[in-house]
Amino acid sequence: MTSFTQEQAREIVLSRQGLLARYSDPLDAVRAMIAVQTQYAASLGVAVATRTNSLAKGWDEKAIDLDGPLVKSWSVRHTLHAHTREDHAMLLGIVGSRFGPKVTEWMRAVGCLELLPKVEAALQNGPLNRKELHDRVPEFRGVPMVGWGLDVKEIAFRGRLCIIGKGAGQKFVLIEKPTSDLGLPDLVKRYLESYGPATIYDFRRWSGLPMKDVRAAFKEAEAELVRCEIQGMDGERWGYNLPSPGGRPLGLRLLAKFDPLILAYEDKTLLLPSQDHARVFRIAGQVEATVLIDGIVAGTWRMARAAGYTELSVEPHRKLSRGERSALEAEARDLVGKLHLPQARVTYAE
Repeated sequence: MTSFTQEQAREIVLSRQGLLARYSDPLDAVRAMIAVQTQYAASLGVAVATRTNSLAKGWDEKAIDLDGPLVKSWSVRHTLHAHTREDHAMLLGIVGSRFGPKVTEWMRAVGCLELLPKVEAALQNGPLNRKELHDRVPEFRGVPMVGWGLDVKEIAFRGRLCIIGKGAGQKFVLIEKPTSDLGLPDLVKRYLESYGPATIYDFRRWSGLPMKDVRAAFKEAEAELVRCEIQGMDGERWGYNLPSPGGRPLGLRLLAKFDPLILAYEDKTLLLPSQDHARVFRIAGQVEATVLIDGIVAGTWRMARAAGYTELSVEPHRKLSRGERSALEAEARDLVGKLHLPQARVTYAE
């Protein structure tokens, strides 16, 4: 069994995530994350910007356009994510057949299952936003939870629908069903390559898949995996193609709301001290944007536009040194510049 210190484990994960040496190609950053949660539209741009050297203006919106390199749809944990087209095909083949029937039962329970042919017929004529869709299928108006995808999620899990645009410009669009020869053991290896060392329970939480399926997939992939431990932490861990830690400084990074790294584990204590968990995971399912210092969450932050500048309001979890504040402000300027926003101004909630 390979043994890592906690600092070595953080270095391995951050290096794979593009949070030490950044990626040159934003698609490589998305591949490293596998799935970028996008219920909060700005998360994609921020998550990619913090992991790359530069971004073209409007990259995130262009990337999820109909002919773009990314697909935005429901996947792991039944939640909206953006993925490369290849990873969308892989994930759809793995989670679609498992999650789709649950959505079908949900629709049947609320009496909406018979509306699916009407939805597909409405979308045959081109992309529609939710209001336009409900104008054509008015039976959905007033149905509880329809805003969570009740009207389209079943079609998405069949591989026939994705979302283009963002914010008020979001629209549903029919697509050709993608195909992939990859299965759940391949997804286990991809996850462990990006987020390992990790436990089987971490993968279950990240994927949202049943433990029975997860155990079978780990067993099938076991010969190619590295069994390991993190000193001072309970639980057997696994890795795949793990790089060797080199003692590199872990530095400071600003992670997005719902950042994939923060959502990747059931046991988050390697990155997030347990006493600060509730400061990141808030009520109503909100997951705050975080300040990562030496691979450990040291605060949260929010971004707001103001006259002539972009304000980043930081809520530290501990007292930050002068050097840490200086690094944070430099990182804020870098991030805002890559997002093509007005100059950054950092404020602190003491």
